[in-house]
Amino acid sequence: MPAHRQLNVHMKRQLEANDIAGIKPCKNVRICEVQSGGPDCRNFVDQRRRLRLGDGDAEAIRQLFCRLQLKDGNFFYSMDLDEDGRLRNVLWIHPRCRATYEEFHDVLSFDTTYLVNRYKMSFASIVGVNHHRHSIFLGCALVTHEDAESFRWIFQN
Repeated sequence: MPAHRQLNVHMKRQLEANDIAGIKPCKNVRICEVQSGGPDCRNFVDQRRRLRLGDGDAEAIRQLFCRLQLKDGNFFYSMDLDEDGRLRNVLWIHPRCRATYEEFHDVLSFDTTYLVNRYKMSFASIVGVNHHRHSIFLGCALVTHEDAESFRWIFQN
């Protein structure tokens, strides 16, 4: 985004520190606008909030998925990290869901719900239809951004 290109490293750190300290977003952005001569900082603050997990949260998710995969080798998960090593997207599919997909992959529905958790990551569900025309759950994901790149990542995995 053009506004991000105008923010220097110091300003980005200041925005994130203010957000962590609990300064309201409108005041945080206004401080940035005054200090930097006017670029819009709202997108930067929103992006950083989405990527900020608590200490060990992403690792806890990974450990849980590893344990599930050890119990059942057909359990599938994939984690997408950004250039700083922060969790961007995560996809997981239970073994029964994988087997069901093999049977009923003709019709798929992909749905995201908006801001369902404290990390502001959207929950995405992948649902199919069986031969009785009943919905069947096939998999799910948490996505940081509802954009083509995130959706492409999900379907490629």
